[in-house]
Amino acid sequence: MKNLMKYTLAAFLLIFSARANSQAAFLDKPDEFDPAKPCKIMVNLKLTTNQWDIVNIATTEDMYLWIWKPKEHPAGHPLVNGLGSAAWKSSNPALKMTKEAEGIYSYTFTPTLFFETDAATIYKENFHFLVKPQDGGGYGDPDRKTEDLLIEVDPPAGPVVKIQSLPIGSGLKKDTIGTTTKDVFSIVYNNTAEEKATMRNAAELYVYPVATDSSGAIYKIASNPKRVADFPQLKMKQTTTGIFQYSCVPEKLFTLPAGKKIYSIDFMIVKPNLVDSNDAIDDKMQYFFNQGGCR
Repeated sequence: MKNLMKYTLAAFLLIFSARANSQAAFLDKPDEFDPAKPCKIMVNLKLTTNQWDIVNIATTEDMYLWIWKPKEHPAGHPLVNGLGSAAWKSSNPALKMTKEAEGIYSYTFTPTLFFETDAATIYKENFHFLVKPQDGGGYGDPDRKTEDLLIEVDPPAGPVVKIQSLPIGSGLKKDTIGTTTKDVFSIVYNNTAEEKATMRNAAELYVYPVATDSSGAIYKIASNPKRVADFPQLKMKQTTTGIFQYSCVPEKLFTLPAGKKIYSIDFMIVKPNLVDSNDAIDDKMQYFFNQGGCR
């Protein structure tokens, strides 16, 4: 059992060191951060400046959190930083930190409840704090504390978009295009968001476009999806790893009889030399031009 505890502690310290090799303070499991859920602030005193000898002080005294952003509680509040008329010399027992290992301390709390504010404020202000013993000195005595510490917390990234038109369409389906068919129209496809196993990590892709005019007549470049590689103008450009883009001026891509206008274009994204459905993404895109309003 003693050996198990020794190896567990060693593993913890190794993980901590890897995460905090250049910062004194950070969040445990930052990818799981949600202001409305418990989180754990971690501080490695040995990575602070140690200007006020906090590393040595921590060998004999408990450590306390002293935090002022996103919000500092006023005197009388249960979570105020310090108590009494000399608050700096009397940290609140409610802010006592947990000693995880020698020189390593943590404090667990739910930010929205602790600060009594919303998630947007927490993301905006981040965590500004320091660590000190209960008696922080001052009032004529030398300070006993860390330097000011900062943990930045960012809001989650927006949803990954798999397929996006440029310009972005309007309407519920984002398929009504406000520009005309004389303007440049693009489709951007994020292959890294592809769910279909046979289409992941594609190296080369083409579009198979089919236009329809106001009378319902159909116009094609390739006679069918298996022939797209015969038409270099249908090849998508890989702008960066996993991101493919196809741009065209619809009226130049298709040849329509005089007086006819493109009403809509259907696009498929396929591999060259398509054999079956495994070589095409399942999404079918249809965009409407010169229509106005919403669908």
